[in-house]
Amino acid sequence: MKKKAVSVLLAISMLAAGMMGCGKQAATDSTGAAAETPAAQASESKEAADTGASSGAVEIEFVNQKREAADTFQAVIDKFSEQNPDIKVTLNTTPDGSGVLMTRASSDTLPDILMHWPTDAQFVQFANEGLLADLSGKDYTGNIVQSYIEDLKMEDGGIYCLPISLNFMGVYYNVDKFTEAGFSVPQTWDELIALCDKIVEKGEVPFLLPNKDSWTVSQLWDNIGGKDRGGYTDFYAGLDDGSQSYAADAIANDSMEKMVLLTEKYSQGDTLSLGYDQAINDFATGAAYMFIQGSWALPSIQAANPDANVEMFPMPNDSGDMKQPVGVDCAICVSAKAAADPAKSEAVDKFMAYLFSTEAGQMYSDMDHSPSAITGVTADIPQDKLVLDLIDKAGVLDLAVPPTGFEDTKRSEIQNVFMGTSVPDFLSQLDEDWKTAREAEAQ
Repeated sequence: MKKKAVSVLLAISMLAAGMMGCGKQAATDSTGAAAETPAAQASESKEAADTGASSGAVEIEFVNQKREAADTFQAVIDKFSEQNPDIKVTLNTTPDGSGVLMTRASSDTLPDILMHWPTDAQFVQFANEGLLADLSGKDYTGNIVQSYIEDLKMEDGGIYCLPISLNFMGVYYNVDKFTEAGFSVPQTWDELIALCDKIVEKGEVPFLLPNKDSWTVSQLWDNIGGKDRGGYTDFYAGLDDGSQSYAADAIANDSMEKMVLLTEKYSQGDTLSLGYDQAINDFATGAAYMFIQGSWALPSIQAANPDANVEMFPMPNDSGDMKQPVGVDCAICVSAKAAADPAKSEAVDKFMAYLFSTEAGQMYSDMDHSPSAITGVTADIPQDKLVLDLIDKAGVLDLAVPPTGFEDTKRSEIQNVFMGTSVPDFLSQLDEDWKTAREAEAQ
């Protein structure tokens, strides 16, 4: 059983009437101190799941990998708990979700409910190995926009995750700084570079680039190239059959050169020393004009500075005729073990039914500032209007899945470019990495 990868055009009417990875946090806590190992975190998560059993309530453990959504999920859980005092849902937001989940999987102690991404190789692995429950027969799947349900079906027809929200990438900009300087939103790449030159002439910083966290670098590259490529399904197929390569691909070369240009000439400098969390705080307090990120960053920017006046515009390309990739931001899975447990399955279904209700979906969308995959939910995100308008015109939902391990390798290889590796050498190495990852999957 393998994941089916598809790309479909979206309409903003779906976004407004009920319509999206963010990154994974490095293993440090909020103070920057070294975090516990995945094994230790897994042990503590399991212990947390066991607490409360003596109270007579059915205990459900929910592991969340998206730290920006921790408060939002907790608010939904609190509302559910008011209506269902006999069910205790414990939320564990882990700094190294991937490591924790892999450790838990190896010991057959996956949490009852877990947040994951359908394009993540680990999710595909868990589904393929029978660790996740098939949710296709559940009544609450009817609350989700049905085109998304079809897109998430595995080749066996099963559905092993359900999307709760969607996301997109673009360029957040400080509206007040733009207004004071008399700048307008750029429509093409040349206009963006001309704008950057004006900011540099003023002795200020155009972009904050947190290249210390490898996931942000990978998404920066995708943000630039995605405006020309849209989705990766066809390109990945070409890599597999040998008809395409990173080294010969015009979009891969062009977007990487553009990323290097922004980093070397229009950033704060020493980008490998700036992490995502610090960049959020710096941008929120006016340290730069622009911050290239995904829609998931908005709640964190507002939390860092409630008075921050920021909006997002689409990353422009050369022609100004852009595509706008859209991805699943949060998807929810149920472990096969919990689904088969008579003592838990009914409580799990009850919580899942609430989580995918219009009431909970609206609460999540309002707090997370994200379009919903749940019918009847209206997304009110005025800060992202320019990108939402582009989604209406040229949105692409991309669920292409690279081979297991390739994304992690790609992230580390991209950082090497900022330490001296040439773009041609980097792209050639990626072609080798792709082949190696595919061969490893076949073993």
